[in-house]
Amino acid sequence: MILINLLPPELRKSSSGYNPLVLAGVGGAALCLLLAAFFGYIHFKKLPDARALLVEKQDLLTQKTALAQVVLDDEAEIASHEETKAKLLDLLARKVFWAHTLDDFANLLASNFPGFTMRCLDLNISPTADRRGEASTYAFRGRYQVVGDDKLKAGEYVKAMFKAIGNSAFWKSHGFAGKPEDTYFGDQPQWNTGIGKVIDSFSLEFQRVKTTKPKAGG
Repeated sequence: MILINLLPPELRKSSSGYNPLVLAGVGGAALCLLLAAFFGYIHFKKLPDARALLVEKQDLLTQKTALAQVVLDDEAEIASHEETKAKLLDLLARKVFWAHTLDDFANLLASNFPGFTMRCLDLNISPTADRRGEASTYAFRGRYQVVGDDKLKAGEYVKAMFKAIGNSAFWKSHGFAGKPEDTYFGDQPQWNTGIGKVIDSFSLEFQRVKTTKPKAGG
């Protein structure tokens, strides 16, 4: 029996000679190969590179962390030094220097007073605490004696002594407050026949305010 296709050429089914199943199989195999190649690229190329980069970054992080710790240690040491410096400056601010003060006091006692001499029979220096319990002033307590030639001038001798103290380097250079005669409560001059001198004895207390800078020589 002979089959004749009577459809016009444009409606006739063309025959390519390829089996669709075979084409589908070939396409599937090609896709599998492509996926396998992509997986191999990821597994054998990208993952090792990523692992190497991770190790490199971890090493860099370790180095940076160590450097950061060094900086933190240095900052802590600097802070410790600054704290120590602040404490030392605070201690220096509280310190009162006496060497130069006592030297000027000795020079004052050795001064040439007109008609009399000035003596210190006893001296006591002690800190005076403020409300916070810190030494803010120092009491300079002394037992003094004026020995003069004229028994009628005992009062003048005492006045001259206070004037000399107020004008001295001892009083002006070391932070003494008020006036030298602030704690003077009178005297009882007595004539000593043995030496032919008038002797006047009394106690005084000077207040020295704390200073933060030492004078030359202490």
